[in-house]
Amino acid sequence: MTTSKISKKYFICNFKSLLLKEDFLLIKDQISSLEKSDKIELILCPPTTYLYIFENTDYKLGSQEISMYSNGAYTGENSAEQLKSMNVSYALIGHHESRNILNETENTLIDKIVNAYNNHIKPIYFIGEDKNDKLNNQTQKVLNQQLNLLHKLSKEILNELIIVYEPVWSIGSGEIPNMDELNNNVKFISSIIENNYQTTIPILYGGSINEQNIEYLSQNENISGVIIGESSTNIDILKEIYQKYQKFI
Repeated sequence: MTTSKISKKYFICNFKSLLLKEDFLLIKDQISSLEKSDKIELILCPPTTYLYIFENTDYKLGSQEISMYSNGAYTGENSAEQLKSMNVSYALIGHHESRNILNETENTLIDKIVNAYNNHIKPIYFIGEDKNDKLNNQTQKVLNQQLNLLHKLSKEILNELIIVYEPVWSIGSGEIPNMDELNNNVKFISSIIENNYQTTIPILYGGSINEQNIEYLSQNENISGVIIGESSTNIDILKEIYQKYQKFI
């Protein structure tokens, strides 16, 4: 069963760990000049340290990380309860950088997704192939494996989930998939979700998005939004990307 086309578009800024407090104070002031749109959900994801700077802004707030544990004696963890108390509405889960550094297992990712959902935080789940997978024509096999955890989630959680297709080989490389690659892989992801779970989940694209390729991405009807990494740390570039995205969707 295929459900109706998703109309809302997502524009997510993942600031990673690239800026300091004074930078975020400046970004907070400057980002307020972006023209709001009913068609776009603008989500800001600063490091946990600086979430408070954006706590009372008009934009949605996302966390770059979320604990698999609830509140308790877990030094250094960021529980879903704590994040929700800071007006966090979204959480990034399974980003390649987190998987690679922390060696997160499927069960860990499931616990994080469930914790987010139970605290009314929308989980944003990342999947994507690396360069070797791509060269060996293993992309769809890898994507299927990374989507395997969906069968352990309830229908209620699936209906709140957002998926980001972010090829690992694209991150920081300046390269993005060509139109055929992107469409084939996004359609493959959609078909798994629709055929196996009888629902439609927003699928976003991430990886080396900049002011040159955003027009191409914004006109792709198969993706429901974008997540901007390093380019979001330069407010002038971010504004240009956002304005072009808003113009062409």
